[in-house]
Amino acid sequence: MERRTIFATSIRTFCLVIFIFQFYLLTRNYLRFDVRKEVINYIANEIEIPEVRLLIPYQFAFDLNFLRTKYKSSFDAICRKFSDKDDCDGYLTNSVLFSKSFGHLLPLSDIAEHSFPVKRFINKIYWSESSEDPLETGKCKITKKASASYLVLELRCLDSSGSPLRVSRSKAVVFNSNYLLDFSLNATVMLMKLAYPGKALVEDSSLHAYTITNKGKLTSCGVRFTKHTENLLPPPYKTMCKNYDRRQVFEECLNNNSLTRTGLLSFATAVPLDKHTKLYFNSPYLNQNSSALEIYEDCLALVNQPRCNSVRYSFKMTTNLQDTASGNEQIKIHFMATSEPDSLTESKPDFPLFDYLILTGSLFATWFGISIMGQLLSVSQLLCLTFDKRRAVDVESLNNEPVTRTKGWS
Repeated sequence: MERRTIFATSIRTFCLVIFIFQFYLLTRNYLRFDVRKEVINYIANEIEIPEVRLLIPYQFAFDLNFLRTKYKSSFDAICRKFSDKDDCDGYLTNSVLFSKSFGHLLPLSDIAEHSFPVKRFINKIYWSESSEDPLETGKCKITKKASASYLVLELRCLDSSGSPLRVSRSKAVVFNSNYLLDFSLNATVMLMKLAYPGKALVEDSSLHAYTITNKGKLTSCGVRFTKHTENLLPPPYKTMCKNYDRRQVFEECLNNNSLTRTGLLSFATAVPLDKHTKLYFNSPYLNQNSSALEIYEDCLALVNQPRCNSVRYSFKMTTNLQDTASGNEQIKIHFMATSEPDSLTESKPDFPLFDYLILTGSLFATWFGISIMGQLLSVSQLLCLTFDKRRAVDVESLNNEPVTRTKGWS
């Protein structure tokens, strides 16, 4: 009896150890919170209009006589850095570098009061949805902002919920020569970015496209873009995303810290012209002390978590030149439907909680659970044994009964 008890205890201990080890492996794999990514490529018939940011160097956003009169010494000194000619054409030949060196000298009050109005740059917009100008109907809006180097024109087309307006690919192809949106830009030099409203990436600060008008030429720019959406998972999953406007938080941090330490706006931001009207920007080229670098790194650490839902655009711009009369030089920008697919990247749990619960339940059932079929078989065997025992008792009682003999009549 003692050996049987020891053997049974050993079996139970062995099974318990195996169960604990398997449960540990199962739980460890779940607590790793691994993520797998699935990429879906698709071509949507309804295309969202991105936010278009047009960057105009300051010497082309003002009356040049105003800049040369009010900022004569600074304008000429910077201009000579980029030109060897007596007439100082450095603001033309090195327009971007000139604007980066000159822009921080302009207070926001001068930018707001003396820069050209929006109508001077873009007078009308055409799109595939109707013959109406979306600027007139209020479906699209252009706002001016200031940065350390450029006047920024932001074109946004939003619906009532604040999401980008959608245009029909089919209508663009059939009714508008494949053009989704097009307009003329009255500017000598233009740099362009595309962004999704409220979901702009902090890292997406490079200049994507650049064009310049030539004398006697009409510059036509065809822009084809694709949208790339990425959905991440929040903590505790390894993607560690967060729901917030990263770009807005980053720029607010830069400006608040820069104003506190230097009294100047950060060179890496763009601000509305109705705020900070008497302030200046910090120069991107004159940051000799370490404060600008410290501020930038501190704010970058504040937005180190990626956004749970982010959108970026990739696009190509082709440029064609056509002859035109002198004085009619313009940049025509056409946003066109492309045959290249958009992409959606979905992050999903590699080991979901539902699977973990199912496998955990199966593991417990395997080692400690009670099989329904086994229990039914046990009940049937018990009933059979009971019935057989009753039959045996009945037969035995019959066999033990005394035999009574009857005498006949003689």
